[in-house]
Amino acid sequence: MTDGRNFRSHYYEKVGFRGVEEKKSLQILLKEDPLDVGKLSMFCLRFPLPAMFRPLVWKIILGIVPPHPTTHDFVMQQRREQFNDLRGALRIMGLVDESTPLSSEFLKMFLLEERRLPLEDDQLNIECLEEECFVSLAENVIDIFDDEVDAYWIAVKIRRNMIEKDSILQLSQRFVTQLQKDDPQLMQHLESTGTLSRMGPVYKAWFGGMYAGAIPSGPLGRVWDRLLGGAVYITAYVAHVFVVTYRRQLLGMTKFDAILKFLLKVPPDSAEVLVNDAIDRWESSGNQTKPDAL
Repeated sequence: MTDGRNFRSHYYEKVGFRGVEEKKSLQILLKEDPLDVGKLSMFCLRFPLPAMFRPLVWKIILGIVPPHPTTHDFVMQQRREQFNDLRGALRIMGLVDESTPLSSEFLKMFLLEERRLPLEDDQLNIECLEEECFVSLAENVIDIFDDEVDAYWIAVKIRRNMIEKDSILQLSQRFVTQLQKDDPQLMQHLESTGTLSRMGPVYKAWFGGMYAGAIPSGPLGRVWDRLLGGAVYITAYVAHVFVVTYRRQLLGMTKFDAILKFLLKVPPDSAEVLVNDAIDRWESSGNQTKPDAL
């Protein structure tokens, strides 16, 4: 009987029935009043989040809208007005116009809101790692969400909830430990080229920046679904799968600069497969049963 159930479960998953059941479960969760943020976060940990529900679920988990559905329209109207006020102020100041890339506009709006925006463009250092990280983050979010108001507030909230410095250290140590265990030859190569001791910018982009700008928006959205659910360790799984998948290319590189450049950008044509593999390994480890504690 058990084998029969397992066979049916496997068959239903293959033909898409499992996704239908998960969608129904999510719809039930979204009908609750008040919404249970913990249950929605757990859903993101355990199941793929359908793209059509991503804007609402992310806004709930990030606190952009409150748990009471009846207030959502009013709250988003206030968010839209604040968005328009920020954009309007920048245009009056002459700091943005119709030709300004939306991601750069988002950065200036964010800095204006935080009272950190310089009055002159030449004083704004977008090459600064934190500002550059926000622009990359905004570009990915803009690709994922059609509504620019949703995109702005989601980018801002993700930026304010980015992985902290101490957690980046823990994730980097986890990555190194796993790489030493699974591929000591590659580990030795990274050490001998001086790469391993200078991985700070890579760890900052991978773990601190949550792969913004390093992975195309489609597969990255699925990584962020898990991150919003509390799966911080998934970033280390992505890193591990990335370097192991491209071990041959990395072993053929002897210059630190070349290795660094390669590690900061996942080849777009393999990103989907790489993320799928990382998620599979993360799920196989049993990590989707509860949020990570760092």
